[in-house]
Amino acid sequence: MKKKPLKVAAIAACLLIAGLPPLAFVRYLENHAVFSAEETLSDYAGRMVDHLELTIDQGVLALTDLAANGALECDAAAIDAMRRAIFDTYVLREIAVVDADGNKICADTIFKTERWTLSRQGTVNRAIDVSVVTDEQTFMRSLALRYRPDGDRALIAHFAPNSLGVDVLSDRWRSAGVARLSLLDGTEFQTVPPRKGTDFAIGDDTIGATVASNRYPLGVDIRVDRATVMRDYENLKAYALVAMSIFAGIVLGVAVFIARQRPSASDDIGQGMKAGEFIPYYQPVINLNTGKLEGCEVLVRRRRRDGTIQSPAAFIAQAEADGQIIPLTRQLMRQTITDLGESYGKRPHLSVAFNLCAHHFTNDEIVHDVETIFANGPIAPTQLVFEVTERLPLDDTMTAIRVIAELQAIGSKVALDDAGTGHSGLAMLHRLGMDIVKIDKLFIDPIGPGTQSAPIVDSLVDLAKNLGMSLIAEGVETLDQVHYLRAHGVDSAQGYLFAPPLPASSYIALVNAMGSAPGKTEDHDQGIAA
Repeated sequence: MKKKPLKVAAIAACLLIAGLPPLAFVRYLENHAVFSAEETLSDYAGRMVDHLELTIDQGVLALTDLAANGALECDAAAIDAMRRAIFDTYVLREIAVVDADGNKICADTIFKTERWTLSRQGTVNRAIDVSVVTDEQTFMRSLALRYRPDGDRALIAHFAPNSLGVDVLSDRWRSAGVARLSLLDGTEFQTVPPRKGTDFAIGDDTIGATVASNRYPLGVDIRVDRATVMRDYENLKAYALVAMSIFAGIVLGVAVFIARQRPSASDDIGQGMKAGEFIPYYQPVINLNTGKLEGCEVLVRRRRRDGTIQSPAAFIAQAEADGQIIPLTRQLMRQTITDLGESYGKRPHLSVAFNLCAHHFTNDEIVHDVETIFANGPIAPTQLVFEVTERLPLDDTMTAIRVIAELQAIGSKVALDDAGTGHSGLAMLHRLGMDIVKIDKLFIDPIGPGTQSAPIVDSLVDLAKNLGMSLIAEGVETLDQVHYLRAHGVDSAQGYLFAPPLPASSYIALVNAMGSAPGKTEDHDQGIAA
């Protein structure tokens, strides 16, 4: 009985659509063209940002490696190392050592450092700055990195201008479009395709997209002349107007069907949680001195109905944006008790760490969740660690400090994840009252055979010791890294050298193999010898 009114309404809607003036349909088609073009341009801009991030990563790794190997001394070996770095990376045009005022001390290049004029500068973290520079002779703009590990001297690297932009515009848009690469404050350093002069314009009526990097203070803005985009739809517009009356009802029915069959990304996550598709994986944390298992970090995965496993990159950003990260975290906590409760109840020395985001620190809801979920359960609050990423800022610092203190008051510990890579600055560590510092993989990767110094790692170790905090290194993949970290006072680590994130059954098997058996002391623990 309910279908009859719906059928009548559908027929009425079809007749209404069939009778709409042609101009209304033309407007719809134009809006569709704009939307499609914006999606395509957004994809182009994202690919260009990815290329920029990878290029800058090469520069960061080159400078940190040079500094670690004594390039700041400006001796013959340092000059030779700078020369090799330029040839090895292919993206750097010049490397120089400068003093606190920016005066060149030494360099290896056929160019002159003094020819580059600083236009604007953005800070990545306390040791690294990204700058826009201009060649005074050619007037070409590029990017420069400044890496100052400590003291007055710094390493400067100028990127080759042709290494920054990648031309991804389609042939039909290249002549009437441009991508502008700039710092977040609007300081432009390149256009793609390259344009001569600074007065190039494509008109005021444009279609575009802007994508900013999540890791560096820069972004890409792509603009295409609207008339050029619309020209591709002229023939389609003519045919559509002729066929509109005949196919309006069919098109409307298909559109309604498709719309109902395609849930939004937010709805998809909600349905996944109801179906129990989000499951915890566990990455072991190992004591570098004893080789014993200390605990794990919970990393969420999505196991769809067809058995495929999705990484967090496919859904975490959306879950955080619409607030579903809160119920998702609760679900992971409950599932962790189900998975690990029996094993952890017998081994109170083992820890389990959960990742939190900025949403968790806007109020004390997370504290109530922890108290409710873990109350009188096999996993005690003293076994819990909550990791706060430094990659994204905390909007309300005072509330965050209070929430952290309340978590610590019930016996849990709080760790700063991705230390040194984000917005808060390491000076916030003491103010936030963290218990643990987790060194990001970005700073572990450069450590290799013969590494004598890793400035950022060493600085984090010194800071953590001065503040009475524990240290965990992430992304450890080689024995050379283990030896260096252990020698410099880092006691714990996780990474693929020990184990990747494991499903519950595999991690429990590892706990049973390495953890203290019930009734035994930790002196009988088995360990991984590094």
